[in-house]
Amino acid sequence: MRYRRQMPSWKHKAMLQRAFSVIPAGHRLNFLFQRHVTHGLPIPDAELLASARIALHHVDRLAAWSTRDLSTAKFFEFGAGPDLHIPLVLWCMGVDEQVVVDIRALARTDLVADVAARLAGAAPSIDLPRVPTPPGSQDLVTYLASLGIDYRAPCDARSTGLPDASVDFVTSTNTLEHIPPEDIVAILRECHRILTPDGLMSFQIDYMDHYSYFDDSISVYNFLTYDDDVWKRYNPSLHYQNRLRHVDHVVIIEDAGFVVVEEFPSPVSAADMDLVRHLPLAPRFRGLEPAALAVRDARLVLAKAPVARTPS
Repeated sequence: MRYRRQMPSWKHKAMLQRAFSVIPAGHRLNFLFQRHVTHGLPIPDAELLASARIALHHVDRLAAWSTRDLSTAKFFEFGAGPDLHIPLVLWCMGVDEQVVVDIRALARTDLVADVAARLAGAAPSIDLPRVPTPPGSQDLVTYLASLGIDYRAPCDARSTGLPDASVDFVTSTNTLEHIPPEDIVAILRECHRILTPDGLMSFQIDYMDHYSYFDDSISVYNFLTYDDDVWKRYNPSLHYQNRLRHVDHVVIIEDAGFVVVEEFPSPVSAADMDLVRHLPLAPRFRGLEPAALAVRDARLVLAKAPVARTPS
């Protein structure tokens, strides 16, 4: 779940981030834009709590489907972002070994420290068994290492350099929707390679138009009305959205050799169905049923091999 922040126009934001995408060190300007203009950083309290609950869901479902002790398991997370809030919550839940990668070196000590401090205050409301102490004077790498977090950036999730069958669990939170389809295939194949034979993955995927979080004048399905050529104008690399629907992701996942053992697509309301039915859909979306188009997000648990046991 994401939270709306008012912007003059989603198209203005798209054009600005398109400019950031083509200039040297544009990702740094984009960070300043997020921090001082859209106020997306530091992560707001409500969004931090929502994301923490997603991390709790990862832990709960992986524990349900696996016989492995999570405290001795090795986790891999790709697309952790500047404040590493998901890895921090996973540590709070007892995960002691994580490899965390980002395509760019995005993590910032001040944002990580801010999340660590706020998790202590939020612990009672989300039932965290332990909370991190903020890094203080420690450098970020040393601090993360003290929590068992091996942060690697820049690192390409399509080719991690990790040994075969060296990871027990993979998590990804609201990241896959920002990756081109061909790169999702490559990332999933890499995950298949590095997972142990009984390894599992837990994913949260957001299928909504992310510009709707900033501009209340458009719906969460706005981007389904643009054909591919037009959408390219509004789809910069720093804010890329692949517009894949849930059914598309499931096909890609299964083609990569994974078994979907559990999936929780968001319930589709009558209002959403009606909204999608009346949209002037772009050609690529006209072949899908409204119910398939209207799924807002989903959580999936994937296995490298068929799972004989039932979830606990």
